[in-house]
Amino acid sequence: MRLGKLSLVAVMALGTSAFAIDNVKVNGEAKVWYQTFETEGTATAATTNGKDFFDYDTNSMANVKLSIGATADLLQNLSAGVKASALTTLGLENNLVGDVSTTKFDAQGNNVGTAKLDDQSWVEELYLAYTMGKTTAKVGRQALSTPLAFTENWNITENTFEAAVLLNNDLPDTTLVGAWVGKHNGVGLLKPTTGRGTTIAYNGEFSTFGSDGAYAVAAINKSIPNTTVQAWYYNVGQIADAYWLQADAKVLGMVNLGVQYAGMNPDSALGGGTSDRSTEMFALKAAVDVAGVNVYGAYSSVNDGTLGFSNVATGDKTMMYTGLGSVYFDGEIVAAPDTDAWKIGASTKMVPGVTLSASYAEAETGNNGAAAAAVAGLSLQDNDYSAWDVVASTKAGPVDLTAIYTEFDRENSVGVKTLDNALFRLIASLKF
Repeated sequence: MRLGKLSLVAVMALGTSAFAIDNVKVNGEAKVWYQTFETEGTATAATTNGKDFFDYDTNSMANVKLSIGATADLLQNLSAGVKASALTTLGLENNLVGDVSTTKFDAQGNNVGTAKLDDQSWVEELYLAYTMGKTTAKVGRQALSTPLAFTENWNITENTFEAAVLLNNDLPDTTLVGAWVGKHNGVGLLKPTTGRGTTIAYNGEFSTFGSDGAYAVAAINKSIPNTTVQAWYYNVGQIADAYWLQADAKVLGMVNLGVQYAGMNPDSALGGGTSDRSTEMFALKAAVDVAGVNVYGAYSSVNDGTLGFSNVATGDKTMMYTGLGSVYFDGEIVAAPDTDAWKIGASTKMVPGVTLSASYAEAETGNNGAAAAAVAGLSLQDNDYSAWDVVASTKAGPVDLTAIYTEFDRENSVGVKTLDNALFRLIASLKF
């Protein structure tokens, strides 16, 4: 499991006169991200939100990003790395689109208005990593991949963290993890207002993770053949304690099975006058490879409570089986309290040079015990949701291309359709 690249600003001050810097590797990426959608129905009880594809309005958005990174060995067992990103619209908002997909809110969750169209740059990663025996310590600015706090790569920008992580592999077939997360540049869930779906704060600004940081410990074991079992525990100061248990196995060389069970226990009332209630999540998946096609199904259920199981850093995506790889069916819906969801899908590489996938999902949200969740992302209660996702990925010379088409519907408790969305997204990436 990739837990990230970690950083320390002080490493940039080190010179070749003090250290023999070896194995220097430079990398980068230029990315163009475009999306447009059409909408029928009402976004709220009072506001009509009808839009058409390719309108010069907020339903069409685009960004361009350039990232440059480098890694190097400073001393024996000591390495460092840095990655900087620059974001621009190239003036597209004056010609083809009316909005951008990220940096719409500051680090406190406040709308930045037209400043979101400004050119922006920030240091995305900057780290030191030291290995002694079977133990690696990583300190600084990093990407993370854990069940409840992770870096998202679906958007033009990626959120990162300032953390210290310790990995140990002394036990057979086992990785032990200990982590402290102090800051992050995600926005949307741990903020007092809004910002979901925009991934990072304006100018990539970092702020305290939660109220006063978070701890995480984990054990990941592969002692059972073709099986990975993991157990995670989190403490987010003055927010919640949480745990995540997961087992994934491959049976008969072709069937993949998985089970997830997690709990979220709030520390104190988080707003809205609601009383705190613990939340539990259960999910299952099964997948099989048949004649070059991978077919899968997944089911999840989250009970009533205060907090859901989306990415704590953004409130957007989720590691739950039913939310993986979906545009709308992510942490805002399937991971929210009082929600049952299921999903089926298939993917194939039978077309030369092209990866194709499609999925269909449905979810039903209840009224959450007649109490709105304070920080759960439950868009509207007592609703039924359904969505199609179709994705095609290929290469055009050195450029990676991904096209996504999604249809997303919402019906209220009496069966009246209140939202009908169709979305098209195109991503072009050149890595060097």
